[in-house]
Amino acid sequence: MKSIFTFLFVLIVSIGSYAQKNETVAAGISSSSHSFSIEKAYPNPVKDFVTIELQTEESGELQISLINILGTEVKKWDNFLLNTGYQKIQIDLSQFKNGVYILRMTKKGLTKTQVLKKS
Repeated sequence: MKSIFTFLFVLIVSIGSYAQKNETVAAGISSSSHSFSIEKAYPNPVKDFVTIELQTEESGELQISLINILGTEVKKWDNFLLNTGYQKIQIDLSQFKNGVYILRMTKKGLTKTQVLKKS
């Protein structure tokens, strides 16, 4: 039962993340969905550290939270200052138990998620 719940949770989050990455701009109105994007998160599965590669069109603060499979926020990092363009952020996950987590990143009201497996 637990593995079915885990599969469904990961599937729902993945679909939501895919939908966020593929928002369309209708009738020539600019969308804010392009203010930042997650290019890569590796390695996945994560042992101790995960590297997040981001692309942003404008500078600003990025809030990062780690959420466990039950939906509880287990860690919230201080805001990261992003400059315009490409950047990498490395996050230490060595203190967390093995399992599936959601990395939630929010910048100027826009949220992106990344599913991570800690092993």
